[in-house]
Amino acid sequence: MHISELHLRNFRNFESQSFQFPTLFTVIVGDNGKGKSSILQGLRLAAGTFLLGLDEPERLHIQKEDVRRVDVGKRFAPQKDCSFEAVGEINGAPCSWKRTLHREGGRTDYKQAYQLIDIAAELNRRVNIELVENLDLPVICFFSTARLWAESKQTINLKKKGSKIKDGYARCLDLRSDRVSPLEWIKSHYIKQLKGKENGGLLEAVLEAIATCIPNWEPSEWDEDTDDLAGSYTQEDGSNIYMPLYYLSDGLRTMAVMVAEIAYRCVVLNDHLGRDAVKKSRGIVMIDELDMHVHPNWQRHVVGDLKNAFPNIQFVATTHSPFIVQSLQSNELINLDFISDVSPNILKVDEVATEIMGVESAFALENQKKFDTAKQFLTDLEGQRSQDNLEAQIESISDPGLRAFLELNKMAKGK
Repeated sequence: MHISELHLRNFRNFESQSFQFPTLFTVIVGDNGKGKSSILQGLRLAAGTFLLGLDEPERLHIQKEDVRRVDVGKRFAPQKDCSFEAVGEINGAPCSWKRTLHREGGRTDYKQAYQLIDIAAELNRRVNIELVENLDLPVICFFSTARLWAESKQTINLKKKGSKIKDGYARCLDLRSDRVSPLEWIKSHYIKQLKGKENGGLLEAVLEAIATCIPNWEPSEWDEDTDDLAGSYTQEDGSNIYMPLYYLSDGLRTMAVMVAEIAYRCVVLNDHLGRDAVKKSRGIVMIDELDMHVHPNWQRHVVGDLKNAFPNIQFVATTHSPFIVQSLQSNELINLDFISDVSPNILKVDEVATEIMGVESAFALENQKKFDTAKQFLTDLEGQRSQDNLEAQIESISDPGLRAFLELNKMAKGK
């Protein structure tokens, strides 16, 4: 499943607006309140429509908080016909679908979504009734800003044999990530591998995806002592140490588990692809604030890492990071602040911040204030302002170097 266009009507921030996703990686930027997360929520519901055709996963519907409200003075009036409409393809076939909540408190209809629902229902029938094993199933994942792993270490049980569709789509669009299932799957398959049970390269595919996306850490085994995924970590001096997942930094650990979840869903849904299940699986992954807890050095290549690990997955992410924006082509960016056709990857990071992300100045606020003060003083000096006014301006400046500079300029003018 890929979504190439999304239209939102009376949906959160948007009265009526369309968005295009022409590439496999799209990053949305904009000031707070412009609707970045609203677009992701629309995509989440659009992708979730596929689940309506499946027997086991949970259903998603338009909620009352998705309905656009208009300020009419003493109240906010909910607008009718809150809807999303998507255009895309699934397994190579073009598809379009729409769902509408006609009034707050009503039910989200799916009369115009049967094209996608019927495709999902047919895949469900062939997998669970006809027991066909070689069908490609779309990977669907949503990662909200609640994904930071801050809890204490959890017990990881062995993953029991389950249902392909149920396991592959369980909690795939929840606001909190599924951290446990991928690790249970990795632990189970590592033990099976030790017993000589062939897994078709699925475990190697998952570990490779994690190693591709997590700098300086290469997982290789399940460690019995810590009951955790572990591997080699390269330190700043170039030396290697053995490091379990839980002892990585919050940012590395959170990203590692996110990548593990995407890869896990790839191999569960498309295990017939074997070692290539991660590389060949298609689908859509949505990530709110991709830069969250990621160091700027890592932000510069995180988009490329995800592309390399999952070359056929469509990613749509939001960010506030100029370093992430700098790694993009112009058609990979949706800018909610203003239209720009400049390719961000040819700009310096300060130019990205000012020319694309709308930051007023590349300098720190304090330095910018000093510049503005000096500029105003020199302008007043040229304008023959009175001696008292110029003296008052100099006295208001605390920086001795700047004060001396302005005093010398005043003396040079005979003031």
